[in-house]
Amino acid sequence: MNDHLLAATLASDAGDHLVALRERLMRTGQWGGWGPEEQGDAEAHNLLMDALRSQRSKDGILSEEGHDDGHRLNHERVWIVDPLDGSADFGRGADEWAVHVALTEFGRGTAAAVSLPAIGMVFGTGTPPVVPSVNREKPIIVTGRSRVQIDGVRVAEALGAELMTCGSAGVKAMLVVTGQVDSYIHAGPLWEWDVCAPAIVAEAAGLTVTDAVGNPLVYNKDRAVSPGFIVSRPEIADRVLAALV
Repeated sequence: MNDHLLAATLASDAGDHLVALRERLMRTGQWGGWGPEEQGDAEAHNLLMDALRSQRSKDGILSEEGHDDGHRLNHERVWIVDPLDGSADFGRGADEWAVHVALTEFGRGTAAAVSLPAIGMVFGTGTPPVVPSVNREKPIIVTGRSRVQIDGVRVAEALGAELMTCGSAGVKAMLVVTGQVDSYIHAGPLWEWDVCAPAIVAEAAGLTVTDAVGNPLVYNKDRAVSPGFIVSRPEIADRVLAALV
C-alpha cells in the first residue's frame, strides 16, 4: 500500500486496539501493575513498530515510546509516531486522545494520519479533509491546558476571540480541520511526535501551519523538538501570529 494509506491504516489499527484495551481494562480492573495510559502507550507503540518494520523496513522511525539512538538521522525517510497522544485523558476515560502516524522525507512532511479513536474518526493525507466554511461573530481559539495563560489568552484578547482548552495536540489541530475552532495556539516547544502528523494533515487540508514565529516546521532534527505549533484558518493566520510575536 502507498504511504498515505499505510499511515491511515496504522493510525486506525492502533486506535482500534487502544479502544478495545481501555474497554477491557475498565471492565475487568486488571491493570497488570500498570495504569491504563502506560499500558496503552506500550501496546500501541509495539503495534506500530511491528507494522513499520514489516512494511517499511528501510525507513527510520522516531516514536515517543521508543529509544532514540540517532539512527534515524541516517535515513532520508523517517516515520514519526505518537502511539497515544493525550495518554492522561485516555487513562481517565475521556475522548481527547489521538494516534499520530507521519512520514517525513528530508525533513519535510510527506504523508500522515491522525486517528481520534474515541469518536471513530481518522484524518489523513490520502484524501485530505475539507475544512468547512464558517460564519462566526467571534473567532474561537483552542490552546493547551498548561499554557493557556501565556499563549491563548493573549491571542484571544488581541482577536476578540473566545477561548477553549483541551489536551491532545492531535485533537486540538483536528478541531481546526473540522471547523469547530479557528486557530490552535501552542507557542512553546513540543516534541516532533506531538506535532508532525497533525501538522501534515492540517497543511494538506489548506490550513496555515507554522512554528510560533511564522516559520515552516522541519522534522527529524538532531533534537526532535518543534519551536511552537500554530494551526490557523488562512483568513486569521496573520492576526494570530502578530499577536504572538
